Amino acid sequence: MSKIVKQSVKKFPHSSSLKIFKFETSKYYYYSFYVGTHITKSGNKEASLRTSNVKVAMKKAKEIFNEWFINHNGETKIDKFETFNSKIAEPYFKYRIRRYFNPNKKENPGKRDKQKYYNFMIKFFEQLDYRNNDLMTTAVEDLVENLRQDKKTDNTISKYLNVVSNMFNYAIKNGVIKSKPDFPRLKIINQSRPSYFNDELNKISRRLEKEYKKTENQFYLETKDYINLIRSAGFRPGIEPLRIKRFQYRLITDKKLPNEKVLVFSIFNTKTKPKHQLVCHPYFTKNIFYEIESRHPNSTSEDYLLFPNENNREKLYQKISKIFTRISKELGLYYRNGSTRPIYSIRHTFIKNRYAENPQSLEVIARQSNTSTKMIHRNYLDEDDIMMIEEYRKMYPKK
Repeated sequence: MSKIVKQSVKKFPHSSSLKIFKFETSKYYYYSFYVGTHITKSGNKEASLRTSNVKVAMKKAKEIFNEWFINHNGETKIDKFETFNSKIAEPYFKYRIRRYFNPNKKENPGKRDKQKYYNFMIKFFEQLDYRNNDLMTTAVEDLVENLRQDKKTDNTISKYLNVVSNMFNYAIKNGVIKSKPDFPRLKIINQSRPSYFNDELNKISRRLEKEYKKTENQFYLETKDYINLIRSAGFRPGIEPLRIKRFQYRLITDKKLPNEKVLVFSIFNTKTKPKHQLVCHPYFTKNIFYEIESRHPNSTSEDYLLFPNENNREKLYQKISKIFTRISKELGLYYRNGSTRPIYSIRHTFIKNRYAENPQSLEVIARQSNTSTKMIHRNYLDEDDIMMIEEYRKMYPKK
């Protein structure tokens, strides 16, 4: 069978599976589009367009495509019980929503992904035969093309494709399909986010203490508690640490250091898995944690560790973030190397500090931060001076 010349393939973003191409053994363009396995063995209708002119070929292919579906109206409909939605999309979202269900948590990643699918992606997959790998590949490519026409960046597009990829992976796992379609390569650009230095975070903490003394508003003290907590371990700054309740931490003893307590947090329904355990920096455990714990002495095990009197966690985080940004700007710390340093940059600080102290512990740092070594390199180290210093030491070791 003659091979298709890859460079000759032209697709039609608004015509699902339609494409034109040339074979290595022919000067003419051919057309191909999906009509169903009950009509042709391969599921595709394919024939020569008898022209080597690409513009003429595209025009003729579209005319044939439209004419065929007018004349065969209804013949290509998939059984309503065998659609992409019924066999792949809905089972996946049902599983994901159930997995991340938490009555105490408003946001469910499964519901968020389902909404993203039904708001934009459904039109590319709904009525297609999920068993046809070529057709699914075309649908994915059409999705990407339309997102690009909407001026979406590759970073944003990758988030849509991640949802689709997870759906296919779940279908493969359950034996619905044997393999998933090809996904186009994207140019993912991770924004370099400079970290804070420890002395800079100390300045911000001291300013929050000063704001409290000036206003007697305890919110400033508890904002300081939040910052000290997220800089002490591999937390993802945001709402996740604000959802920690008092039953979610414990103190354990290291037999080699019996006088030193190890503070362990258990975080549920994280970004990547249902449960994640992490340990805190010994300085935080010894000098800061007990102050936080004693700030609300009448709290129960079901109360939040931070801001127990605040109900709306989403609104609470927005307020904390605004205060942090304001104070960081006032201290001349918010901008560095042409980039901003929002509160999430504290995660970068923690990871880079741990790596700087012990580069050999990268895998442990990744586990504690609920991420991978690959992500740490790509998002935290590859563009940072800490990584350059470590490579310098390896390149030019002292004798």
